[in-house]
Amino acid sequence: MSLTLDVGCGRRKRASIGIDFSKDSDADVIADAHHLPFKAGIFDKVISVTVLEHSPNPLLFLEEQYRILKPGGKIELVTDNASFYRWSILRFKGIKHEDYHENHYMIFFPENVQRLFRLAEFKVISMELIKRTRGKFDFLISILVTIGLMKKESLYRRIKIVGEKGPE
Repeated sequence: MSLTLDVGCGRRKRASIGIDFSKDSDADVIADAHHLPFKAGIFDKVISVTVLEHSPNPLLFLEEQYRILKPGGKIELVTDNASFYRWSILRFKGIKHEDYHENHYMIFFPENVQRLFRLAEFKVISMELIKRTRGKFDFLISILVTIGLMKKESLYRRIKIVGEKGPE
């Protein structure tokens, strides 16, 4: 039997066991994701969807998930993309991401998430940009990407990264 943990499940648990800090969630376990109340090496997979940006210590957050995974276990994480053009527009207006989302500590560029994964000792298997939006500026941004004035990453709201715990 495969055992999967959804870290920060909120009201939409996506795994056999859900954990969240909020008592107002569908979590099976209420606990801090920086100090997971599980033995080392018991989960086959960990899922974390739009939770990393809520962490005051993202490296500890990932190290805890590494600890509870079995060797060869996988982590699937989705987080906000700091390259997304709408965050640049807000910054231009003087609004920080943390002010716009008051319960976010920070957001990450794709290369920063990959670096955090490596620092937590995960092998990065894949990374993709997801949640391409369709807003009023998307056509203009697409043109700027095509002519090389903006990066392709600026069209995507989120980053999805999959990692694997190496052998012990």
